[in-house]
Amino acid sequence: MRAPPTVDLYLLLGVSRSASGAEIRRAYRKLALLHHPDRAGAASAQKFASIAEAYRMLSDPTARSAYDAHLLQRESQSAFAPGAAQAQAQGDGRSWTVSGPGWSASFERSVPNVLPRVSGPIDRLQAVGVARLTLDGLLELSLNVAEAAAGGSAVVEMPLKVMCPTCGGVASPRGVWCVRCEHAGIVTESVAVVVPIPRAARDGMIVTASLRRAGVAQQRARIRVAG
Repeated sequence: MRAPPTVDLYLLLGVSRSASGAEIRRAYRKLALLHHPDRAGAASAQKFASIAEAYRMLSDPTARSAYDAHLLQRESQSAFAPGAAQAQAQGDGRSWTVSGPGWSASFERSVPNVLPRVSGPIDRLQAVGVARLTLDGLLELSLNVAEAAAGGSAVVEMPLKVMCPTCGGVASPRGVWCVRCEHAGIVTESVAVVVPIPRAARDGMIVTASLRRAGVAQQRARIRVAG
């Protein structure tokens, strides 16, 4: 049996771990055209072979499920290694980078006027008292008067339940088994929640966040204005 690859196949194809089969197929076709030896020369043969192998594994549901299990095991081991860094996120309005033990991912985010004081991982925002999650799952953000007056966007990384990208949400106790979600059909993943804050935002205002992620339930947020 072939040993699991050490390279991240999702990064090799330039797709997220939640990518659909169609997204993986499109990414492969684009890269295959770019790196095929007939077009890019004999020196690209190894690169093309790696791309083809990544597509072979990730386009096969059984192989992808086994590979996802390998990734989860590898990252859980890294997370408990001495000195392992905790996951963190940062962004500048043009891009958003999420990183953790042994992995990182960057993706474009067209987010207007990011408010840095109320943006970042939910645990950090909760620790400094500018965000909290209510018992009914509502995200609450505490703005100062200047932020509420100017408006903008808060980008909050928070765990949400999403459709399992490995089985496509079809796993069930009496049907399909999935190594990633077991029988649930859903998994909890960190999702970038973009909260739009209108100018002259009022205390208690409820807004609907933009999730930019398929298979995620709607997230609402309540704006609090201090002072």
